[in-house]
Amino acid sequence: MSLQRLRTDFQFAVLVACCVIGTLGILPFIVLRIAAHEWAAAAVDASIVAALVLAFVRGWRGGNVTRIGRFVVVVITLACVASSHLLGLSGAFWSFPVLLANFILVRRRDALLASVALISTVVIDGRAFVTVLDRSMYVASASVGCALAYVFALRTDVQREQLQTLASRDPLTGVANRRAMDREMHIAVEAFRRHRMPVGLLVMDLDHFKRINDEFGHEAGDDVLVHFTRVVQSSCRAGDRLFRYGGEEFVLLVPGIDADTLRRLAEVLREAVSVRVRAGTRAVTVSIGGAVLQPDEDSGAWIARADAAMYEPKREGRDRVVV
Repeated sequence: MSLQRLRTDFQFAVLVACCVIGTLGILPFIVLRIAAHEWAAAAVDASIVAALVLAFVRGWRGGNVTRIGRFVVVVITLACVASSHLLGLSGAFWSFPVLLANFILVRRRDALLASVALISTVVIDGRAFVTVLDRSMYVASASVGCALAYVFALRTDVQREQLQTLASRDPLTGVANRRAMDREMHIAVEAFRRHRMPVGLLVMDLDHFKRINDEFGHEAGDDVLVHFTRVVQSSCRAGDRLFRYGGEEFVLLVPGIDADTLRRLAEVLREAVSVRVRAGTRAVTVSIGGAVLQPDEDSGAWIARADAAMYEPKREGRDRVVV
């Protein structure tokens, strides 16, 4: 499970990397400090390693990565201040990897606060500097490093959000895709199990869509799909989520609804599609099957039941609703 998370969970992978690299980088200094009888500095280094190992174990066992990241940032920031106080300039050198780690592990705002606190405390303490020039050089170099780390974190967050959007959106219609649907259905099932929050599912399949492609061309078929999604989104509630399940099949996730209300919503959607969606001069119709989540169901059984309900209208002449 955790090996899979390393490939799919960016923040978890970053946390693990920081813990491993930090532990391997600091362990030799514990030995050196002990050999030099620098017991206080050795204790500081040992506390960092202990914190990193603890964070690694908690994260690997499924702990909250955001909270663990904050814990690590607090520990390494305080340890860097202590090292600067005990060792002078050689301890202050650790500020630079700590500044970078802060922006890797936590949100930019939290990282900026921790970094400003670190730089300010080291400067105010002053034991790392002999002259005013030393102090000024440290402030300048640490501030530049902090600014660069901030910009890097900002661009990384923006790029990751864009990639996540691309990975969860259908490029033709702009609605969420099957990957996003699987995630949202899992969340809905968990919410139902914990809070008994009712939730319904509609599976919608456009009737005779292959015939539309054959008669009017694939571009016209694409236009029908786009128009269909717009009609559905304008006819359902603000909190409902529409997904493209595959081809001409779509799924609507409807929270907070019972079977009767789900059936009425499905009829509204069916009628709206038949009135407003066209392929040339021909009306486009849709067959809809629905299911309200039951206590003993997982997401797979739930959508299978809704999908089976959708095939009943197909057998009975299409342009119908079964819930």
